[in-house]
Amino acid sequence: MLKIMLVRHGVTDWNTLGKIQGISDTHLSPDGLHQARLLAAHCPFEKADAIYSSDLARAKTTALVLSNKFNLPVTHLPELRETNFGDWEGNFFREMVDKDPENFKAFFEEPEKLKINNGETFLQTQVRAMNALKKIISVHEEKKDSHVIIVSHGSVNRCVLCAILEMPLKKMWAITQFNTGVNILRVIDGNISVELMNGTAHLKGI
Repeated sequence: MLKIMLVRHGVTDWNTLGKIQGISDTHLSPDGLHQARLLAAHCPFEKADAIYSSDLARAKTTALVLSNKFNLPVTHLPELRETNFGDWEGNFFREMVDKDPENFKAFFEEPEKLKINNGETFLQTQVRAMNALKKIISVHEEKKDSHVIIVSHGSVNRCVLCAILEMPLKKMWAITQFNTGVNILRVIDGNISVELMNGTAHLKGI
């Protein structure tokens, strides 16, 4: 059996301000670093055999804090990056109501139809993220009682969970993913099930 802890990175200043990050390489805020340290201190996994992360700084730093706890290196995978939001990146969400009203409506109501200039679709995000997940599973599934940590991003995690649960991408925003929210996946004979979604017990008291 393989268990995977799929984590969203800690909070950034852009998260707090409501700015669109995508593949922009933003960093954890002091609060985000604190969240990562709390996750390491109260991690649902008592052991880990490998840690993977998006290659964006906010995910890399979150993963680094966890790697220090488990004394493991981090493997950075571009396939785990956040969705590329193209021309939207660096803008405030509220600005897109006027700048790109059609896509702004689609973002929340029909995310499966979102097509931002110079960006990618959520389906493209889902395909690359699931390919990365399957590769990770293939490496670790045969090892007895293996535990793997993956640090990624809000949209990526939602796309992955939709795929596993066979939910349409139209419903992706029905899945909440707080910063450092924990999802635990169980893999047996290639079959993936979800044990926990968006766990935040480690943030108790913040």
